Amino acid sequence: MRKTLFIGSTCVDVILNVPSLPEPGKDENLTSQKLSVGGCAYNVSSIARQFKLPYTLCSPVGSGIYGDFVKKHFEKLDIPVFTYTPESKNGCCYCIVENNGRRTFLCEHGAEYKFNPEWFSTIDFSDVDIIYFCGLEVEDTDGEKIISFLESKTNKANSRQSKAAHNTGNSAALNKPGNSAITLVFAPGPRINSIKPELLKRIFAMHPVLHLNDEEALSFTKADNVEKACDELAKLTDNSVIITEGKDGAFCYDKSLNEKRHIPCEGKVTAIDTTGAGDCHCGTIIAGLKQGYTLFECVRQANILASYIVTKPGSTIPDEDFAMVANRL
Repeated sequence: MRKTLFIGSTCVDVILNVPSLPEPGKDENLTSQKLSVGGCAYNVSSIARQFKLPYTLCSPVGSGIYGDFVKKHFEKLDIPVFTYTPESKNGCCYCIVENNGRRTFLCEHGAEYKFNPEWFSTIDFSDVDIIYFCGLEVEDTDGEKIISFLESKTNKANSRQSKAAHNTGNSAALNKPGNSAITLVFAPGPRINSIKPELLKRIFAMHPVLHLNDEEALSFTKADNVEKACDELAKLTDNSVIITEGKDGAFCYDKSLNEKRHIPCEGKVTAIDTTGAGDCHCGTIIAGLKQGYTLFECVRQANILASYIVTKPGSTIPDEDFAMVANRL
C-alpha cells in the first residue's frame, strides 16, 4: 500500500471551556482549560495512524514552549518530526468551547504554517497516492509555494498514469487511489472565502476531492441548499465532493459513479465539543479509500467516528477508545 502525505500544521490547542461567549465588553469565567495537540493536518493524520496505514505527517515543528510541547507529544506517539525549524517559534490556537458544543478559534500562526519544498527531498513520490492539504495553510504566507509544489508533483504523477493508461488501453480516471496518479484531498475550511481567487482556481484545476461543511459550501457557492452547492463545487473541480451537515450526516457526490447521495448519521449523540469533528470525518474517508471502500461507505464510516469524537473533549479520538469505536464500522 502506498502512503498518504498530510501537509499542514500541528499546533497546540489552548482549550478554554466557557458557559457561553461573553458579549463585547463583558466578562466570563472559564469552567476549565487545558493544552492539547491539534492542527488540521495532525488531526486528520491521526486516523491513518490509528488504522495503522502508511503515511507521513509533513508538519514543521518550531521552537518555544508550544514547539517543545508538540515534540514531546510526537515522541510519546512515535511520530517522526518531519522537519525542525528552531529559528521560528510554534504558534497556538485558542479554542473557546461553549456548553452547547459550539467552538470559536483565535489563532497565532508560527513555524507550523511555514512551507519549504526542499523538506520533501527524501520523499519517494512514486510511493504516494494521496496528498491532503487544508485551506488555512493555503491562505497563509506560503500558500503559493504549496500550490506550486502540488502542481509539480501531481502533473508528473498523472502524466505517468496517463501514459500507462494509453499503453494498456485502460481508461481509468486520473486522481483515483490505486493507480499511479496522486489524488489530492483539499479541506478549505472556514477560510475558503478568504483564499485568493487565483489560488483557488489553480487548486480546482488539479481536480481535488473536496471536503467541507455545509456552512462553508453554502457561503462559497451562494447556493440555497447543500445539493446545489455540491453541484457547483463538482463543476469547479470535476471530482468528488463531500459536504458534512453536522448531526444530519453528510451529502456527497461520487465522481466515479456520477451519483449523489445523502448519508445520515446512525443514531443520535449529545455533542459537548465539536473541535476536530470535520478533521476526523475527512481522515476517516481517506483511511476508507486506502482500504478499498466506496466513497459512500467511507462517508458512512466517517459519520460514525465523527459522531463519537463530538462526545469527548479534544480534537482527536483517544487511542484507548479507537478500537472500540472502529468496531462499530
